[in-house]
Amino acid sequence: MAAESRTQHPFHMYDAVMAQPQAWASIIQRIRPLTGQIAPRLAQAQRIFIVAIGTSFHAAEVGYHLFRYYGVAVPIQTMHAFDFALYGPNLSARDCVIVISHRGGKRYSLEAIKRAREAGCYTLLITGEGAPSTMQYADITLKTTEQDKSSAHTVSYTGAIAALSCLAEALEQQPHAPTFLQEEFPTILRTCLEADARMAEVASAHLKHRRIWIVGGGPSGITALEIALKIKETSYLQAEGMPVEVMLHGPFQCVEPEDLFILIAPGGSAQARVLELATMIKAVGAPFIVVSDGTAISIQQDAAAVGTIPRAPEPFTAITCLIPLQLFSYHLALARGTNPDGFRLEDPHFAQAMKLVQL
Repeated sequence: MAAESRTQHPFHMYDAVMAQPQAWASIIQRIRPLTGQIAPRLAQAQRIFIVAIGTSFHAAEVGYHLFRYYGVAVPIQTMHAFDFALYGPNLSARDCVIVISHRGGKRYSLEAIKRAREAGCYTLLITGEGAPSTMQYADITLKTTEQDKSSAHTVSYTGAIAALSCLAEALEQQPHAPTFLQEEFPTILRTCLEADARMAEVASAHLKHRRIWIVGGGPSGITALEIALKIKETSYLQAEGMPVEVMLHGPFQCVEPEDLFILIAPGGSAQARVLELATMIKAVGAPFIVVSDGTAISIQQDAAAVGTIPRAPEPFTAITCLIPLQLFSYHLALARGTNPDGFRLEDPHFAQAMKLVQL
């Protein structure tokens, strides 16, 4: 049954954002025993491919950083499901393919997992509740959350990353605190939600910009892409997200003083480069917002607004920095009068357009 539509705050997106800390803890508790059973099979793989589309692909890319953080020895590669299904790579029975899909029914996610199964790969599906058609091709399915009632997938994104965290932990070669995933990190996420009122203020103050640029590095570069997508999906504004080094090699020349930057700058290897970008933004006269864990001190005095989140290992800042910016995206939609749940399907032209392709 389709979710009842809402026409005012709180929209379904808001409830989903607020549900993320509890969803994370519940997923870790529920699937940890399963990932422990799966780990020996993954450890024997020649390669692990993590395959997805859209927001789920951003989760796959975060998964790469999580596997690296836990010191997983098996080579990891992320691929977009469209490319995986249509353009390779060559596969063998020694490979493992992990497909991530919120609802499990996207065309090329299905084609990707079918292709992997036909090649004899060990196949793993990470998806939300339900029984999608992709399940029949998966050796193992890890269920994350109830289906998002908003088209702006938020809690299901965090759920996929929770499942990937569990898998990475089960394969770890560099031991970390066993309580972190289930106990400490959900507490950190609850603290991140305290940014709600502040992000509402910031969104109201930044409605009129020509374009919004969201930039970070490493895991934060992925968050930049995800938040740009959320802004496009929910308020239909021009938003571009990219890794900092990509911004420096050409896109910066498109910047105008009336644009807005969001700099995602938690502590980590990429932070110094993001701080350098801030000096360039100041030179051209564009305002910028900083989301950080209190370590980006040198640029805070020049920022139009600062969002501070608790410190966490760098791969996990892909979630801690994400939450305030999900709230920013949500409140931006409220301030513009758009429906953050609806994927613009209330507009008959867009509703008709979406009937012309199979996602």
